[in-house]
Order: sequence, then C-alpha cells, then structure tokens
Amino acid sequence: MRILLDYVRPAILSLALLLAPAAVLAVDDSTAEASDGKEAAESDSDRPAGRASDTVFVRESLPFVPAANTIATKLPTETAWTPANVGIVDLALIDQQNARVLGDALGNVSGLNIQTQNGVVDFFVVRGFDSVTSSLVLTDGAPEPEASFYQLYNTERVEVFKGPAGFLYGSNPLAGVVNLVRKQPAPAQFGSAGLSYGSHETAEATFDWNQGSESGALDFRLNGFGRSSDGYRDGRESDAWAINPALAWRPDESSLLSLNFEVATSDYTPDAGLPLFFGELPPVDRDLSYASSLDKSDQDILRFQADYERQVSSSFWLRNKTYFRSLDWATNGTLLNGVVPQLDNSFSVFRTLVLLDDKQEFFGNQFELGWSGETGGVQHDLLFGLEAGIYADDFGLDVGILPSVDLFDPQEPPGFGVFLLPDQSMVGDTETQVIAPYVVDQITVSDRLRFLVGARLDLIDFEDSATGTSRDDSEVSPLFGAVFSPATDLVVYANAAESFAPPSPRVVGERKPEESRQIELGLRKQFAGGRVRTTLAVYQLERDNIPIPDDNGFTQQQGDQEARGFEAEVAAELGGGVRGVLAYAYTDSELTNFRELVVIPFPVPQVQILDHSGNDSPFAPESLLNLWLSGPVAKGWTLGGGLRFVDDQFIAEDNSFAIDSYALLDASLSYANNDWRWSLHLKNLTDEEYETRGFGSTSVIPGTPLSAYVSVDFGF
Repeated sequence: MRILLDYVRPAILSLALLLAPAAVLAVDDSTAEASDGKEAAESDSDRPAGRASDTVFVRESLPFVPAANTIATKLPTETAWTPANVGIVDLALIDQQNARVLGDALGNVSGLNIQTQNGVVDFFVVRGFDSVTSSLVLTDGAPEPEASFYQLYNTERVEVFKGPAGFLYGSNPLAGVVNLVRKQPAPAQFGSAGLSYGSHETAEATFDWNQGSESGALDFRLNGFGRSSDGYRDGRESDAWAINPALAWRPDESSLLSLNFEVATSDYTPDAGLPLFFGELPPVDRDLSYASSLDKSDQDILRFQADYERQVSSSFWLRNKTYFRSLDWATNGTLLNGVVPQLDNSFSVFRTLVLLDDKQEFFGNQFELGWSGETGGVQHDLLFGLEAGIYADDFGLDVGILPSVDLFDPQEPPGFGVFLLPDQSMVGDTETQVIAPYVVDQITVSDRLRFLVGARLDLIDFEDSATGTSRDDSEVSPLFGAVFSPATDLVVYANAAESFAPPSPRVVGERKPEESRQIELGLRKQFAGGRVRTTLAVYQLERDNIPIPDDNGFTQQQGDQEARGFEAEVAAELGGGVRGVLAYAYTDSELTNFRELVVIPFPVPQVQILDHSGNDSPFAPESLLNLWLSGPVAKGWTLGGGLRFVDDQFIAEDNSFAIDSYALLDASLSYANNDWRWSLHLKNLTDEEYETRGFGSTSVIPGTPLSAYVSVDFGF
C-alpha cells in the first residue's frame, strides 16, 4: 500500500565535479579471479580479532568495495562485467560510518537522496524517483513490506540496482531495487558483542555469535540488537530491538539448506516537523514540537526464509527460496496544514491527525534452475526462474481534526478530542496473487564482449474485498545489456530496460499499468595498477501513467516524469593503508505532465487545478556528493572522515518551497587491541543547520545537530 506519499522537488547548484570519476560501490576488478562466494574475507585492520567477515566475491578487491554483486543477475557477477552502475555498501564501510539503518548506508551510493518519512520509516529517492512508488526493498532476495526502518545490525552488504528492475524482481521497481544481504552462518567459531552510548541519550547493545562445525555440515549464527534514544527533538523517543537466528545445513558437498528467522520491533514517535510560515521557517527553536500527544508508530516485523541450493552436475544447479514477511504497523501522525493569523495578532498552526492501522503479509516461493555451457563456441550462463506469491494488505486509514496550537507556544488544550472526517476514511483488504516466470542469460562471446539478456512475465490477480475491486494484469519486463572491454583496464557498457507497476485501485476509467523506461551508458576505468577505479554513467529514465486526482476529484493516470543524469564514482587505495570512496551525481528530474487537484482551505475553502508540468521533481537535488577517507594514524589507530553535500531541493510538486543546500562533515576514530575495539563517531562536526523531508508539503524536519557516540566491541 502506498501511504500518503508527498513528493518533493529538488533544485540547483551543479557542482562541476569530475575531479575523479568514481566507483563508490560499483567498482570492479576485471582481472580479479571470481570465487565461489563462500570464502572468508580478510579481517579489516580495525576489526577485533574475534570477528569474522563472511562473504567475499572476488579476490584482490579494494577495501570497502566488493568487486562482484548478485543483484543484477541473481548470480555472483563481477561488477566489471555488469552492464549497469550497481552500488554496493560493504560491512567495513558500514562499521566505519556507524550506519544503523538502511538510509545511513545508502548515502554512499551515487544518485540516491536519503530522507525519512515522518522520522519513522526509511525513505529515499533514486535518480529522482521516490522509493515508495518506484522502488523495491529486498532482504536476501525476497521482497519486503513497503514501509519500515531497515536495521543494519545483521547486514553484511547492501546492494543497489539503479533503473527498471522488473526483468528479475517483478512489478513496482520502476527506478531501482535495494537488497540487504544478511550475515550467514559460517564454518567457524567466533562471536562479538558491543555497547554504544552517545548524544540524545542514545544507547545500543549488539551481539553476533557463530558456532560452526569443522566439516561445515551444520553451522548456526545468532545476531541481535537493542537500541533506545530520546531523539534530538522534543518528544522524539524511540526503542527498537531485533533477533535473528540462522541455521545452515550441508547434507553433502553439493547441497546447502539455510533457515533464517528474524523478529524485530520498533516504537518510534513520529516527527511533525516545523510548519512553513509564509514560505519560510518560523523564528522558533529548532527542537520545538507541534505534534499531538496521540502520535505513535509501533511496528512488529517477522521474517522467515528457507533457501535450498544443489549442484546437480558441473553444468546444472537448482535453487529454491521460500519466504514469509509480516508487518503489523499502528501509527498516528500529526500533519501540519498551515499557519493562519488570528484577530489577536497571534498565529495558529492548524493540524490534522492521520491514523493508520496496517497489516501486510507476504508469502512466496522462487524456484530457479541454472545452466552453464557452450553453444556454437559462445558461453551461456542461464537462469530460469518461477516465482509464485500471495501478498495481503489489510488496512484502515482515518483523518481527524486536531485543535490548533499557537505558533510560538504550541501547547495542547487538556482533554482534547479528535473529530474524524468521514469522507477522508479509507479501508482496504487486498490480496494479490502473482505467478511470474523469468529468464536471464549472461552471454560471453569473447574475452572482450559479453551480453546480458533478461525478461520476466508477471501474471497478477488483484482483489480488494473491502471495496469490491478486482483486476487482472499481465506484463513483460525486459532488459538488454552489453559490455565491451577494449583494454584490460577499460570497460564500456550499455543497457535498456522497462518495468511496470499495476494501476492504483483508485483509478477510474481505463486502468493502465504505470511504466518506466531507461537507457544507460557507462564506462569503468582503472588507474595505478588497479588501485584507483572509476565509473562514469549517464542515463535517461522515464515514468508514465502516474495516478493524480483530477478536477472531478477522481484519480486519473495523467502524470509523467522524466530524469536525466550523470554519475561519477571513484574507489582508491592510496598507499599506507589510506582508502577513499567518492560518489557524485547530477540529476535533472522534471514533471513532464502533472496537473493536480488541490484543496485550498484559507481564507475561503476552494478547489483548484494546478498545472505543475515542467516543475522539478520533489526531493531530487541537482547535485549530490559523498566522500569518505580513512587510514591508520598510529599502531592500532584508524581515522576516518567524510563529507556529504546535498543541493537545494523542492519539497513538493508545486515548487513553492525549497530546502537550502547543505554540507555535513562526519569523522570516526577507532583503536583496536587484540580482541577489543574502541570507537568514537562524530556526526555533523560543524553543527550545520539543515532540514529534511517533513510529513506533507507544509512542514520540514530540522536535521540532526552535532552528535557524538562512543562504542566498545569485544570479539571472541
């Protein structure tokens, strides 16, 4: 279910930067030898000796940057030979940056703008397109419910495929897919525990315990965490915890069965932000709260997954993934509707309360058969798959009127009530059944030329018993990619792809699927014997048939959006253990056709149709820059630091208000001694005042000020 999605529009400042074409998480080593994906990685220099890093794909990869990925083909594929700018954030970088939720890690990927949804849900923008309506999040290759904070306590790696990804992942990934790869049981004995405390009364405990047999026949791993925080703004307390046991059984050398079970819960207080005051931020304290005392966000998440793999012969293998996901979400969030002058020269903030009770359940199975062999002197790596799933969403959404509060002293009256607006209520009890065959072929013509061809047919049966709505959809999502290497240190690639999303059940008249198309060109170049790797990419991405309320109040599919952009990435080993990654993106995202019905409540309620065609897309800043450098400064000591620059960005389709550009500086210092590691993490070193996405188009949330966190980890 796509809930209360307000878009945002970026704006200007084009950092003329190409100073080092980059490859932040999509870097490669075309000369590296591919492994079987099960080698143990070398320990990071500042990681306690008792810890283990489980997965490495290609030998000789640069620190922070794995040289292969699975998201582009569902097979371990060298990034050098991937015809797309795939982003990868590895565990070493996650640890150094003290990343705690998905958004913290995604900031390292070029072309991704990281925001939040009311301070309780991960929200990001991929190449100018928002994650709620245009992207898909996976955990270990299985789809996730649409709204949640994704915790990183058990994450080994984050992979990002930018562009239409329906050829493998079905409907909805119009602009991209994110895959969280969890830590898996290993044939070793190790463990670690950690404690952290810092600003805003933030405390956290983590543990990672692995018990493996010498033969590798039976391995067990247990990850868990707990965190509480008072938040940096008034009334923003939060608590979260999760536990993830996993079991791997190898009955013989050719088979592997993995069982993964995860329970997570979070209690957050939504942030209504600061109201806009005549198109500006009001002169009030940045930690002032306008939210009601009824605000809450309680989430319970359950994940179960069973993966079975078998190497049938030297040419054939099979794989089966059975998954279940459940999200139970009860939330109330205050929406600030505007500031209105009163007769006594005061200013009142008008508010509504949005109440959502949502239960999502996903159950599915992916069966895949792989074949590797030659036909006519051409090497093929073929993947045939069939996914069947049932996705249920039972929700109730209400909107109520809250008492207004004073702009400068937002005190709620005692014993207030909420008047629910009957014409604003929504209910849904939906079930979506999907059957989808798909095929991917990696074709190696020669040592210099490869192709990637893929397609998926989705047969979708949708029914909403609450509204009596039903429909059937069938669409094909194709991809074609080519990679050419004119020299051992240079690779050129191209891809063209299409994806779709089923039409909203609120659309009246002819219902057409939302569609996206992308063309991308790129190159990868190595310097200094492979110690510096760069990636350049240009693309054009279009989305059609966006549903928008029209002048009759009905939803028509009359919206179109287009984005063009350039991405430059770099990963470098500078000598002496100094490492660096850089990612820069220029995005020009435009609402090419966008007429919207808007209710203007003041001074006299009226309905207007506003034409936003030609406006910038919300939350799509023209320039995004991320840089991180680290290296040893003394025996056992490692120093890291980074910069993130975000250009101006509009917060809504009307382009009436833009968040100013900002630059954030972070730093980390760690000391490792035997099995112990002590770390200091500093966020927003210059105490920069900046804003992020609010709830609705009439508020913004002040960003986190200077913060410090101290942690200690013990490995055993």
